[in-house]
Amino acid sequence: MEFRMKKRFEALGLRWSRTRERGATAVVIALCLTLLMAAAAMSFDTANLALQRQTLANIIDASAQAGASSLPDPVAAKAAAEQYAALNDPTLTPSRLTITFMCVVGSIVTGGVPTINYTQIPSTCYPGTPAPYTTGVTCNQTICAIPCNLTGATNANCNTMKVSANKTVPFYFAPAIGIPNGNTGALTSVSCKGSCGSGTPNPLDVAIIADRTPSMSNSDFSAMKLGIEGSLATMTPEYQLATVGTIHRSNATATDPCKTSLGPQATTVTTTTGSGRHTVTTTTYQDGGARVGKWMPLALGLTSGFSNTYLNGHLGDPGRTLNTTSGLGYQVDCMNHYDATAMMNGSTGNSNYPWGTHLAAPLKAAARLLLGSDQSNLGTLSATRQTLLTSGSTVKKWIIFETDGYPEETMGLNSPPYKDSTGGTNNTDLGSNIEPSAPGNTTQGCQNLLDVASHAKTAGINIIMIAFGTGTANSCGGGLGSVRDVMALAASNADSGLASKNPSSCSGANTDGDYFFCAATGADLQNIFKTAIGKASSGKTKFVKI
Repeated sequence: MEFRMKKRFEALGLRWSRTRERGATAVVIALCLTLLMAAAAMSFDTANLALQRQTLANIIDASAQAGASSLPDPVAAKAAAEQYAALNDPTLTPSRLTITFMCVVGSIVTGGVPTINYTQIPSTCYPGTPAPYTTGVTCNQTICAIPCNLTGATNANCNTMKVSANKTVPFYFAPAIGIPNGNTGALTSVSCKGSCGSGTPNPLDVAIIADRTPSMSNSDFSAMKLGIEGSLATMTPEYQLATVGTIHRSNATATDPCKTSLGPQATTVTTTTGSGRHTVTTTTYQDGGARVGKWMPLALGLTSGFSNTYLNGHLGDPGRTLNTTSGLGYQVDCMNHYDATAMMNGSTGNSNYPWGTHLAAPLKAAARLLLGSDQSNLGTLSATRQTLLTSGSTVKKWIIFETDGYPEETMGLNSPPYKDSTGGTNNTDLGSNIEPSAPGNTTQGCQNLLDVASHAKTAGINIIMIAFGTGTANSCGGGLGSVRDVMALAASNADSGLASKNPSSCSGANTDGDYFFCAATGADLQNIFKTAIGKASSGKTKFVKI
């Protein structure tokens, strides 16, 4: 009896134990499910934060490269970076970005300690402050980054920009546990344009064509010359050879040291034939003047043409300046000009300077000079430069072409008193020394410009076009659009491979990353020449690790 009672109690106790275990398991499972759901929610928010961080990193990278493509112009570079960031993420307003500029050069390692390679300043870039540089300088075993001093520095040449940003990301599930959002943390991208500390700037052959026809006012003409001089000061003559051409032709006298001189006025000679009511009066221009001058006036012999000495000092000297007392700098500085206002005021007769704008002819002359089809000293200087170049260096050829007018071409047709008796020709073949001319035919003149540019680009020449003033807004006719449209087509394709375009505004033309620029004022023109040289000399962008 007692034994059976014990067994029953044991059995009863066993049944009670299992009941308690089943209740505890339910509680544990409920707690685990809650934790699993919380973990899943946190995982979603964490994954979204990581995605937003990567997206921001991609935008910052692209913004840095978009901005660096406009260097050495810091204003255009900053605008391009801000524009790209806002376009891809409207929350990334300019105030959310931190943008700084640097001059990145190579480093010299002595005893394991890297220091600045001063021989690369200003050939690679120039920080804009006197050496030595100490504040904020960062060096590794390969490169040194020197902060650019853009405050009050007119000659700073930055080749690198750093873009930083962070972003607050709202959480979806974490607010339930008191965490409303997260932050990507500060992300930084550094992009450099050009040699970026490799030791040598990109080697170039550059022909600059400057318009000094009467429609250029004195102030605008002076600003243009300052722009050319300022752009030359940012270059490195040992690696970058340069020359200058003019519209209209230059025709200095034999004793005139300024080879870019417009030359003497045309001398009007009037002859009368017949008698009485059958009298015929013919006006011709006996003086050669610009009609028989040179589009590329410095290439008159094998000892002139291009220059590799237009800056004072030597390679590696900081703060080198343009030499305006001799050579190329002098030829730009002494270039003369007769403006339409002076003519109308009677200081000189407009009829004594009857040479309208030609575009295709000077472009062809510059291309032939760069290709070695016309004699100059380019071959000799190139051989000297070759001793400085590393294996695999490629010399790029550039034409920077500025004009303020459309091709009226008042030479080359028998239509006195403004034109001579030489017939026009549409010869745009670079292998021929016959210049293209379509006197009085603006549409054909524009087409000739396009054809010459096409041949030049096929031959490996890069073209930058700078349209100045309202004259280039005039129509070319024949379905070609405006002169600015034609100039944009004549310019080289953008680095993206797309054709250069003519936006509705000059500000748009100057920040869209292609090789067509527009200047509304002389001050704009002065700055754009520096930007154009920067586009030609700086090359592609690349990321660097500072």
